[in-house]
Amino acid sequence: MVSGMTELPTRYDVAVTVARDGGCGPDPSEFAVAAERAALRRNATVMSAHTWEKIISVVTVGAPDRSSAVAVALAVVSEALRRPAASSSR
Repeated sequence: MVSGMTELPTRYDVAVTVARDGGCGPDPSEFAVAAERAALRRNATVMSAHTWEKIISVVTVGAPDRSSAVAVALAVVSEALRRPAASSSR
């Protein structure tokens, strides 16, 4: 091992599920756009699926440990829920 080399962060896939309270919640396409924007700001990627009852997002992020990856994933989904694509600047 060469002295002074730093290890790259490990890539983690974190699943985040959000209840949709009787089918109410963000429009699936608006949520997908907002989640992608939030993920890009955090050097992450996101894939989401919607059912009548929940939103399931898998956020892939490079992080030093799993707890850091979970924090980023929660931030991505939280921001996407707060800022739907329709209300963001285009």
